[in-house]
Amino acid sequence: MVLFHHVWKIQSVTVLILGTVMLFSCKTDQKEIDRIVSRTDRPEMSGENLTLLYSDSARIKYKVITPVYDKYNKEGQKYDEFPKGIHAILYDKEGNEVGSLVSKYAKKLEDEMLWEIRNEVVVVNSEGKKLETELLYWDMKKEFLYTDRYTRFTSGEQMIEGNNGFESDQQLNNPQFKNVTGKIAESENQTK
Repeated sequence: MVLFHHVWKIQSVTVLILGTVMLFSCKTDQKEIDRIVSRTDRPEMSGENLTLLYSDSARIKYKVITPVYDKYNKEGQKYDEFPKGIHAILYDKEGNEVGSLVSKYAKKLEDEMLWEIRNEVVVVNSEGKKLETELLYWDMKKEFLYTDRYTRFTSGEQMIEGNNGFESDQQLNNPQFKNVTGKIAESENQTK
């Protein structure tokens, strides 16, 4: 009986010593703990495989399909982030599809009503005109697209490249390029 009591005391003391050593040997970085625990680094809302509808006066303006959606409100700045990209479809006042946009990353600033769209951005309008770039801003208030990066614009057989930027209405009807290069196919009327 006495032997069992001594073994139990030895085990208890060993556990206590090991626990104390472990407690004092661990270093904690308070900033790292605060960062992990902080709610400001985490989205206030998240979702996967979503379809988001954006409307004005009960009319759908555009639809966004995304594999990952995060909504943030950091230090007074509200934004939606789409870290795995989007596929957006734009509609006219009658509800007809007038264009689409795809990218591998997007961010929408709520108060500014401004989209920052990055990584393999492709915009196509209802006429088949196509814009390709790596960075595009979409100002929803002005219904305006712009970038300061290389862009390629294709319309039928015509292809125009802008090496220092591009701007246009969101339907791609009035594109303007900076530092332009490209090739335009000759029509039959020009060759006769």
